[in-house]
Amino acid sequence: MAVYAIADLHLSFALTNKKMDIFGSLWNNHPARIEEAWRLLIQPSDIVLLAGDISWAMTLEEVMADLCWIDQLPGLKVIIRGNHDYWWPSIKKLEKVLPPSIKAIHHSSFNINDISICGTRLWDSPTYGFASLYNKIRKPYPEEDLKIYHRELGRLEISLKLLNPLATHKIAMTHYPPISLDLAPSESSELFERYGVSQVVFGHLHCLTVGKVCFGKARGVNYHLTACDFLDFKPLRIL
Repeated sequence: MAVYAIADLHLSFALTNKKMDIFGSLWNNHPARIEEAWRLLIQPSDIVLLAGDISWAMTLEEVMADLCWIDQLPGLKVIIRGNHDYWWPSIKKLEKVLPPSIKAIHHSSFNINDISICGTRLWDSPTYGFASLYNKIRKPYPEEDLKIYHRELGRLEISLKLLNPLATHKIAMTHYPPISLDLAPSESSELFERYGVSQVVFGHLHCLTVGKVCFGKARGVNYHLTACDFLDFKPLRIL
């Protein structure tokens, strides 16, 4: 059993006005490119982690075409919510309609064999990411964003507490980056270290150079940026 990750699929099979090629030729026909790489790399016994921004859909009805497309690909898929996943309902409603090969984590955890996976969406940190833009123009980080950030940190710790303490591999998924590019300690990284996480996957960041070394290992934790355009639309093996 191998573990792969890829984020920000931004699927839109039920929509006609949300094609990703408006963001550049890099995105041309990207679902077909993802599927081709996926089928070459991934076996039915493998796990694929999808760290948010799965679909442009706004409703459960609209997203089902995208979820069914993911379901027909090999492997067991574990998903979390991204900032554009407006279709995501309560976890109880979602679990009732998810295709059989897809499991959802919503500040919760999922265990299989010696692997324990947890996760939450997270939010922009007040000390890096978009917060740096506010620092440059000397404006305070918005109070509402700060509330969301701290709420998501609490949800992250709830999820981490649900990891199987006996698991050989503890993996955390977030959508927003939980650490800065220079891997300096953050509130999220301190939680990962405290709860024994070895692998963290996330997405959200676009327009970074394909193949460039980004993030890496810090204080015993491996941080993987898995936005699909950064990965050239090929799932990344992390275990």
